[in-house]
Amino acid sequence: MKLLLISANAGAGHIRAAAALEEAARELYPQAEIRNVDILSFTDPIYRRAYANSWLKMADNAPSLWGYIYSASDKAKATKKQAAIIRAFDRIEFRKFRKFVAEFSPDVVIATHFLPGQILATSRKEKWGRFKFGCVLTDFDAHVLWAQPSFDRFFVGNEELVEILADKGMEHEKITVTGIPIVNAFAKPMQRQAAREKLGLRDDAPVVLCMGGGMGLGNMGVIVEAVINQPPVQVLAVAGKNAKLKREIEALEVPQGSTLKVFGFVGNIPEMMAAADLAVSKSGGLSSSECLAMGLPMLVPNPIPGQEERNADYLAESGAALKARGMGSFRYKLGRLLGDGALRARMAENARRLGKPGAAQAIVQMMVSK
Repeated sequence: MKLLLISANAGAGHIRAAAALEEAARELYPQAEIRNVDILSFTDPIYRRAYANSWLKMADNAPSLWGYIYSASDKAKATKKQAAIIRAFDRIEFRKFRKFVAEFSPDVVIATHFLPGQILATSRKEKWGRFKFGCVLTDFDAHVLWAQPSFDRFFVGNEELVEILADKGMEHEKITVTGIPIVNAFAKPMQRQAAREKLGLRDDAPVVLCMGGGMGLGNMGVIVEAVINQPPVQVLAVAGKNAKLKREIEALEVPQGSTLKVFGFVGNIPEMMAAADLAVSKSGGLSSSECLAMGLPMLVPNPIPGQEERNADYLAESGAALKARGMGSFRYKLGRLLGDGALRARMAENARRLGKPGAAQAIVQMMVSK
């Protein structure tokens, strides 16, 4: 059996979801031939950088504009002329990718981004294109771009998404609620006490994990400063690949009785989540799913309009997170959460109820067996 996993390096979540699927597939089907590729790696470097970075920079520097574009394009329908121009361009830009897929000749293909559904749509009638084709949505919302009829199956994070996709023209029977795939480390967490000992944390003050995504986006320095000034508190601040942000946070004055530990890009987030009482984080689909699986309550400051705001709405409506707009709201809700252990416990229980740590295994098994 040949299994092809396709992601797109347009936000870390798509890549991480594909990594979780690869981990599950190698455990379940050790004899299978498995490839995990980034569709953008087959394109011209200029196109690749533009596609991967344009939304990221806009979301961080002009979030209102990004939110407007996201909402407006979710309703828009391309004209036949526009669609023909796009298809002609894609045939040129992605010819290396289609050649790779044809030569690999997979039995099963699972995509964690909508782009492969667009690019391979015209190839589905070819002999090499008659594979089983699944799509994994990596947010708790579905933009119309995800509604690609070339996919045979869709795997989504919650029941509401079934109706959202159906409203965009996809058949109910093609949509399965599995959760968003995350790696095993979040499904089998370290015990809290062991995690705290390993990280050098105390038991007499709450632990807050502050994350800004792999690139350390958002107003994270100000956020961490607000958290550390709610003593006594222990803060784990992950700046990701943003070295400037890491230095900025390291320079903060820490009140007596509090602790601040600052990290760059790390591989032990499951350990940090196990140690934490609360996550202050962006509401990306993968990060949120990891928190849910770990039973970790979230406080989401200023969610980016678009998919992250809709993720935050879902988490807040489900009782697993609080959403804050502006620093006044953030400080108030942070104080509430740090001072109310019973509230955190209820939110943790809600998170565990929503968590689907076995999503990756379920998706791979369904695609291979059906």
